Amino acid sequence: MAKINYSDYIKKLPKCVLVAEAIFSELYNDSKLVKLSKVCSTTSGGTPLRSRFEFYNGKIPWLKSGELNDNKIKSSDEFITELGLKNSSAKLHPKGTLLLAMYGATAGKTGILELDAATNQAICALFPNEDLLRKKFLYWFLRQHRYKFIEISKGGAQPNISQKVINDTLIPLPSIQLQKIIVDVLDKIEKDNLLHLEDIPLNFHNKIINVFESRDIVEKLSTELIHQLYLISQLRQAFLREAMQGALVSNETSDGKTGADLLEEIKKEKEQLIKDKKIKKGKLTKNSKQIMEFSFPNNWQISKLDDLFFVTKLAGFEYSDHMQLKNSGEVPVIRAQNVRNLELNKNNLLFIDLETSILLDRCSLKKECLLITFIGAGIGDVATFKEKERWHLAPNVAKAEPFAGVEFMYNIKYFNYFLISSYGKSEISKHMKATAQPSLSMETIRDIDIPLPPLEIQNRMVAKLDELMQYCDALEASVKESQNYNAQLLQQVLREALEGKEESKQEAVALVAEDEEIYQKKK
Repeated sequence: MAKINYSDYIKKLPKCVLVAEAIFSELYNDSKLVKLSKVCSTTSGGTPLRSRFEFYNGKIPWLKSGELNDNKIKSSDEFITELGLKNSSAKLHPKGTLLLAMYGATAGKTGILELDAATNQAICALFPNEDLLRKKFLYWFLRQHRYKFIEISKGGAQPNISQKVINDTLIPLPSIQLQKIIVDVLDKIEKDNLLHLEDIPLNFHNKIINVFESRDIVEKLSTELIHQLYLISQLRQAFLREAMQGALVSNETSDGKTGADLLEEIKKEKEQLIKDKKIKKGKLTKNSKQIMEFSFPNNWQISKLDDLFFVTKLAGFEYSDHMQLKNSGEVPVIRAQNVRNLELNKNNLLFIDLETSILLDRCSLKKECLLITFIGAGIGDVATFKEKERWHLAPNVAKAEPFAGVEFMYNIKYFNYFLISSYGKSEISKHMKATAQPSLSMETIRDIDIPLPPLEIQNRMVAKLDELMQYCDALEASVKESQNYNAQLLQQVLREALEGKEESKQEAVALVAEDEEIYQKKK
């Protein structure tokens, strides 16, 4: 489990664990606190040598930390032999043993054995002194304490809870009778998934109510901000729809030229290039036809992407035979994850050497063009390449490059705007192969229908859309800034709800009201 902020963590907690957090926070104030090592012994397991086949596939269940998920453990993924048990640090624990994951994605999660089993070194087994500390009470303490363990755990991306941290943990120690009452209450809430406040001792009521009210504030504010981001995405699409219907800017031109005139000029240039054998005629789908389903101004012209661009991609054999992607190098490589809407996402770039890029020159990127992902999760994503230095395509991205000599006849960014509009996305989806993993072939990409306005109108539209998209970007940045601020504030609210403080909660309530007022004004 990667470290997350407390508000995100607590929003996902089941009712029973959230009630446990409230109860134990109150117990910290009212009960004697002792180190866990004073009332509980602990031990970890081990892993028999993987190279010794005779240590595995025996009859002894052997658990790994990933198998702990806050529940009863009735089976294991792997088994070891008596020989493996004797020749490792693994220990056989009896049925009923309480376990705690120390490393990995499930660090801090618990389990109770329903069979005799051994564990690896990433699991801590706990044996409480039942005269002082009931095992099920300790189980609930550990479940609600998980975030605190993760917070103080060492390591990088994955938490690592040491046995010393576990042993040094302070645990409240109320009477055995109260421990039993608390266990019964939490077990019932978990079973029914309902908060039975009437079953809970009265002295815990205020804390529990306060915690749940605080979580409601978190959820309301988070939902509101997510909704605002959704509205901004809808606003972007509304601007794009208006533009592609010819309703965003004037459709008058100073020279009276139409999209049909422009398409004719481009086709002549393309035919000459084919005749001079400078390019090859691109293949379209066998049943190629115009399927545009929305109206646009009369001086625009329907065209195929193939009429306007040379479309190509890296061949599979070229990739497997020549390309070795590296973390650093001379030529950046654009993969599908780098193609996002209008701009390139330059995070996590990989590289190839210049020699390889020259060898596969057909798929190098040296001038402004469109990039289209044709397979994978982001299929149909589009961006404009406009870097000055040499870049290269990865095998899951195609480029649509203007024909030599016609670059000045149209504005590439206009086509990018069209392809990320709902109309463009619809045209792309119509050409996808309906398979288990949808994809676009070069033939289907060339076959995409695009409305072609005169160049003067294209430039006008791009200038206006640039202005409107920047406005949307500013709105989005403002909302995301609010999300960051609210995450910090709400984390404090939730912490202080468990400590019995009210000031931050009142601030959050005011913030919700303020955001609601801003939202209404934006509408």
